[in-house]
Amino acid sequence: MALNFNHLSLITDTNEENQEIADFFAGVLGLTVRGNAGEGYAEVDAGEIVVSLHRGGLIDDIAPHGGTLLQFASDDVKADIEQIRARGGRIVLEPMETDWGTTSAYVAGPHGVLVELCKFHTT
Repeated sequence: MALNFNHLSLITDTNEENQEIADFFAGVLGLTVRGNAGEGYAEVDAGEIVVSLHRGGLIDDIAPHGGTLLQFASDDVKADIEQIRARGGRIVLEPMETDWGTTSAYVAGPHGVLVELCKFHTT
C-alpha cells in the first residue's frame, strides 16, 4: 500500500459558508480560487497544495459536515480499503466511481477527520 497526500479539503454545512471561505482565500489572502464555491465546490491554488472547499462530501450521512477531509492518491483504492478494513478502519464510503473521473472511498477518523482515498483516471 502506497498512499500519497494529494490535497486538503475544508468541508462546510452550506454553500454560503463555502463561499465565505472562498472569498477569504481570494479576497484576503489573494489566492486563486477555481470553481464555484457558492454552488458547493471550489479549489484554492495554495502553491504546493490544493485546498478544496466542499459543501458536504460524497455522502450525506456523516454529521456534522464541518471538518477536515484529507485526500490521498492511491494506485488501487479497493485493495487499500480492504487493508484499512482489516486493520479496523471504519469505511464510510465504499469505493465508487465518481462523475469527475476518480475512484473514491472514505475512511472515518477521530474528531471529524475524514480521509478520502482516490485514484485519478486518465482519459
